[in-house]
Amino acid sequence: MTELLLVLAVLVLVGVVVALVLRNRRTRRPAPGRVDPLAGQPDTWDPMRIGPADVITYAGIDHVVRGTITLTEGGMSWYEHLLDGSTGRRWLTVEDDEGDLELTLWQRLEGSGLTPDGDVVVGDVVHRQVERGRAEFRSEGTTGTPPTGTVEYADYASRDRTGLLAFEKWAPTQSWEVSTGRRVTPAELTVYHAQPGS
Repeated sequence: MTELLLVLAVLVLVGVVVALVLRNRRTRRPAPGRVDPLAGQPDTWDPMRIGPADVITYAGIDHVVRGTITLTEGGMSWYEHLLDGSTGRRWLTVEDDEGDLELTLWQRLEGSGLTPDGDVVVGDVVHRQVERGRAEFRSEGTTGTPPTGTVEYADYASRDRTGLLAFEKWAPTQSWEVSTGRRVTPAELTVYHAQPGS
């Protein structure tokens, strides 16, 4: 009789252990229907869809896209996005240059007095003009520009193309805005679109 009671006690104990293990597994599973709205998004962002209210992380710092300027010239279009983060404001240019995606981060160079006339020296580095033109633009969000208009621009690069300079004159102003820039790769940025999939 004692052997039967011992076998029954062991079976009850095994049953309790099995029930506890199964219960713990069930409570660890995520609730069905709950989805992380940002899950997978950083790997699927679209550089041609960046716009106001998106969040862009660069070098570990989050930047909110305050506004976007769409520029067009001769059938070509490109975008300039005003980014606002804890280290200040900068601009991100996104351009599809005949199938090659070009991303450039720009920082304003205040009070330089520079103009796009001949070679330009910044920080002992000589920059030469690579492109110049006039484009139509329209803006959305906060950009510091009128809603529409024209901009005259001149792009410069150092000999090794790592140092970039941009000159922009937004009508009706008569002074040049100067920015220094560097190319970035999509892998250096994480973008959270304000409206995923739109």
